[in-house]
Amino acid sequence: MVVSTVIEKPFIKLDADLSEGITYDSRNRSLLWIDIKRGCVYRTFLSGKEEPGEVKCYKADSSVGVIGLTSDVDKVIVGASKSVKILNMKTGETEVVAKYPKDNVASNGWQLRSNDGSVDSNGNFWVASMCDFSCPEVLDLGTLYRLNARTLKMEPVITGTGISNGLNWYDGHMYWTSSKEHIIYKFEADSATQLPDLETKTPFVKIAEVFKGYSDKSFVKGEPDGFCMDSRGHIFTAVWGTNRAIELDTSGKLVREFIFPAKRVSCTTIGGKNMNTLFVTTGLNDEPDADPNDMGGCIFKVDLGSGVKGVEKNKWKGPLTA
Repeated sequence: MVVSTVIEKPFIKLDADLSEGITYDSRNRSLLWIDIKRGCVYRTFLSGKEEPGEVKCYKADSSVGVIGLTSDVDKVIVGASKSVKILNMKTGETEVVAKYPKDNVASNGWQLRSNDGSVDSNGNFWVASMCDFSCPEVLDLGTLYRLNARTLKMEPVITGTGISNGLNWYDGHMYWTSSKEHIIYKFEADSATQLPDLETKTPFVKIAEVFKGYSDKSFVKGEPDGFCMDSRGHIFTAVWGTNRAIELDTSGKLVREFIFPAKRVSCTTIGGKNMNTLFVTTGLNDEPDADPNDMGGCIFKVDLGSGVKGVEKNKWKGPLTA
């Protein structure tokens, strides 16, 4: 039986276009996320009672697709529009550490941008490219890259991608979201390099199958977006267009759903003092028939209970200056 939890109020009210890429840093109890369209990185520090402090915004680029933690709590690695940067949140300054091939311009001349990614256990930064907002449509022109922390080379891993999103590793496997296909894929991964064996690519979850019994038939077209994993290997993924984040067990079975007053749920992370709070980002719903009470752009939180334990984020092991 699927357990449903309804969340009525936001944790942080925010005037944002597309909140995404949320992460938690236990070293200083900070919550960080981005606004892709505004190119901003946000940070707030949680109090002892788990309440947010002042939210500060750091302009990093024209657009920002993903951030990763580093060895310095005041610096994050950023997937920007045409490059990967280090953002210093003490000074607000950025430095380019690597550039996309051909300034992230596709073979047809369209401009690409960064989207989601992750840091692996070796400290490499994985970041995907996809069609920029200026493109007339989303074609399969993107690439999932691994930015090698030692050589600073952008190494292509998966090519011909449309919308590359959530990415993580567990128990010898890599899990990767292809939002345009509405699928989370599973690969066997090398234990040393974390690189996937592309020949082992299999669908782990198809969103159409997850929601096939729901009365709202539009849910089968929901797009799996950013996700995180807990210590058991359960996936907590946002599902864009359904006002839901869902929990999937290691077999891909739906066990819980979290329902928000925002249609465009975009990303999740687990944090908090007990590492069992789910923090969730959402995007502004600008559709003509949007619910006027939609709270897209805000940040939400859910207490997952004592049976859940989040996993500390990997840290970028490359240079913190260009």
